[in-house]
Amino acid sequence: MLDFHEKKHILVVEDDPNVANLIRVVLSKKEMQVSIASNGLEALSFLKSQYSDIIISDIMMPKMDGYALREALLKEEDLRTIPFIFLSAKDQTKDIVKGMEYDVETYIPKPFDPEILVAKVSAILRKYDRINKLLLYDTLTNVFNRRTLEFRLSNELKRVSRYHQSLSIIMADLDHFKKINDKYGHDFGDVVLKSVASLFKEELRDTDFVGRVGGEEFVLVLPNTDKEAGLFVANRMRSRVEAYTFKYSQVTFSGGVATAPEDGVEMKTLLKKADQAMYRAKENGRNQIVSF
Repeated sequence: MLDFHEKKHILVVEDDPNVANLIRVVLSKKEMQVSIASNGLEALSFLKSQYSDIIISDIMMPKMDGYALREALLKEEDLRTIPFIFLSAKDQTKDIVKGMEYDVETYIPKPFDPEILVAKVSAILRKYDRINKLLLYDTLTNVFNRRTLEFRLSNELKRVSRYHQSLSIIMADLDHFKKINDKYGHDFGDVVLKSVASLFKEELRDTDFVGRVGGEEFVLVLPNTDKEAGLFVANRMRSRVEAYTFKYSQVTFSGGVATAPEDGVEMKTLLKKADQAMYRAKENGRNQIVSF
């Protein structure tokens, strides 16, 4: 799930390359990132590793048609809520009614007007941005709130078990944050939290995500990342925060890294182990990273 201020990703599922490229061109002009799958099976494979903000799908396709794709997505807890559009040459009233029964945002018959397509996609993105901002994000730092972070992490861990992948999490806690608040005030403390969250996001890949899970505590989730790579990323972030110039005070954090499947594949277990490692970093002098 991308931040609502970031470039949006659209997955187009279409077996006609001319139609797919037309959609890519018109949406790219609106600064949207577009990927193309030629059938439902390719789309499902793509979504294993890349989140999309909207899926635009044809209905009549080889191997897996649009109806079957939509049915498969509705069974996946972490994919069912992605806004879905049918774009199809099946333009009779009965076809449109049937398509809408699959709980989609809209149904656009072919041939379509590119301006109308862009307008509908933009409207859907704006609507979900408003919903996401209210329900999914921490209002101060603009990263995931605890509930969203745990939901996304739980689903990523299912992928670890299902596809024999690795995943690392970083538990990051700002050092001496209470002293910063007490000495310089909560307004400066809020600036620190927002700035650190932004620094974290700048260092993450599109598939990674971060959430604020406590007052000054963050969890960063790195799919397809083993322990060694997780430690490397954590130390890179630690150095980035330490080097950042704040108005009143230097800011550092202590971090703990835990990795699935070697440290466990249950969310609570992994978070607990990352937390234990983080506390060891605190006990060892702070401003360092420790792995479980």
